[in-house]
Amino acid sequence: MKKLIFLASIIVISGLVGASGTKSDAGAGDTAALVPAELIREAGWTHNWQMNLPLKPGENIDRLSVLGPYLYAITDTNVLFCINRKDGRVTSSTQLSASRLPVCRPAYYEEKFWFMVGGEMLVFDPSFGDFTLREKFPQVGNSAECGLARNKDYVYISGSDNRLHAINTDGFWQQFTATADNDSPIVSLLATDEIVVFATQAGNVVGMSPDQAQKIWQYDITGKIKGQLVLDGDDIYVGGFDAKLYKLRLSDGKLSWKSPFHSGAPIQDSFAVGGEIVYLYTPLNGLYGVNKQSGQSVWQVASGEGMICETPQKGFVFASPGIVKVMDNKTGAELYSVNFSSVQRYAVNTTDAVMYVADTGGRLMSVSVE
Repeated sequence: MKKLIFLASIIVISGLVGASGTKSDAGAGDTAALVPAELIREAGWTHNWQMNLPLKPGENIDRLSVLGPYLYAITDTNVLFCINRKDGRVTSSTQLSASRLPVCRPAYYEEKFWFMVGGEMLVFDPSFGDFTLREKFPQVGNSAECGLARNKDYVYISGSDNRLHAINTDGFWQQFTATADNDSPIVSLLATDEIVVFATQAGNVVGMSPDQAQKIWQYDITGKIKGQLVLDGDDIYVGGFDAKLYKLRLSDGKLSWKSPFHSGAPIQDSFAVGGEIVYLYTPLNGLYGVNKQSGQSVWQVASGEGMICETPQKGFVFASPGIVKVMDNKTGAELYSVNFSSVQRYAVNTTDAVMYVADTGGRLMSVSVE
């Protein structure tokens, strides 16, 4: 029988202790434990650190993400906080955009964050704590909302003209543009040194040469595409409004599974690809754990909203109304649940078995799981 780990009371601590055993100096907000220590111990987990981001009055955490050794938080006023994942130390904070333009997930390349904000590319070096490059590209317009992709020779940006703009990194001048045959808007892209792949709103997934506008392959799904392409080794995952998740070979665009996975509802949001499981969310059916090899569902959490982290055997699922459900990624069984009622934000971490959770007011906690 699965166990449910809850406490009747909330424990208040007098100081925030980081991994080094010293009080956090990152901010002075609510000092109550985001997740009570008893719950963490009962689950067999380890508390690493908790700290408070120094937010301004009325400012809230909008999102958390893991990139390399860093955790980054972006607020609803487009302030970027870069945090050392090991000890919870804020290494830098900076204003991404005073105009509160949409900011998409950055590319992480050469240990730097590559952002698109409107028609401007911002390159942020977390070790330096500041921008090392700002470059405006008026030709892409202000709708470069799917971010950018980067390889050793080019930056690729989706423009409001429905073109993919290839920018040479030796001087950042535009070398060529490309578009789908039907001129549909480009909604997602990724790049390696050998191939560039982009997806269009109309449902086309196109593989092209990285150094010229030459199509290598094309796969057309039966519905529109809104979410992001996800690269995992030699495969690409893409979801569509036709409620199907597709796994395509990077080399030739052929379907890797016998048939796409049917989620029963349009796939609009990004999904996470873990070691053996694809964590796929739809508003209608919750979170699925889909086996990467077979393309079949291992489990489904109807109240699930997203994955927080995983071990080789387990997936840790954030579910409404503030519960972490621990799923067995081999058998599909729910093992136990833990009360996370104070958590409002979390990072999707597929790199190691560490949770990063927060509330909108700035409390941020790291917990290692087993």
